[in-house]
Amino acid sequence: MDNTQHNFITVQGLKLHLAELGSGHGPNVVLFLHGFPEIWYSWRHQLVAVANAGFRAVAPDYRGYGLSDPPPEPEKATFADLISDVVAIIDHLGVNKVFVIGKDTGGLVANFFAVLHPDRVPAWAMHEEEFGLTDPKLEAPALLIIGCKDYILKFPGMEDYIKSGKVKDVVPNLDTVYLSERSHFAQKQSPELVNELILGFIKVHS
Repeated sequence: MDNTQHNFITVQGLKLHLAELGSGHGPNVVLFLHGFPEIWYSWRHQLVAVANAGFRAVAPDYRGYGLSDPPPEPEKATFADLISDVVAIIDHLGVNKVFVIGKDTGGLVANFFAVLHPDRVPAWAMHEEEFGLTDPKLEAPALLIIGCKDYILKFPGMEDYIKSGKVKDVVPNLDTVYLSERSHFAQKQSPELVNELILGFIKVHS
């Protein structure tokens, strides 16, 4: 991780921290969105793998997390703010499209972003997360990586919703990969496997 660049951009008056590796451009940019209560560092293994594969890997700290400034009124912060931040980050990177990879809370942000800005997402992936929108459908190719012991599957109705295929009513182009004996932190428990899955997915859709 010694080659990681730590940059800052200003969005709506807040200084946001970006960790970056690699030098890809255009659709070869991969944006990693962390979960709660994590920071960019939770994606450290994936940043290295993606950058080594020729992509530009970027992982921000959300507003109020890590090295990013907190909003002046945290109680009024919404997912809309996080989505606006993602748009500003992509604009700052000077690209039109990025692959978006989200985990936990980041999966919801990726979900909303893919729906609201479909022209900016060639494909997106979630690592262990719920789906947040039902209309319109998420038409972009999608990948769900989930540990078989993830507590998300214990949410009422969630395991049936995913395993029965009902989720494809919302995300018709979804591929799901289950990782046996892995929990909510599979990207740390089995980084090589998760890296392989992510890289295989984004290379197909590059």
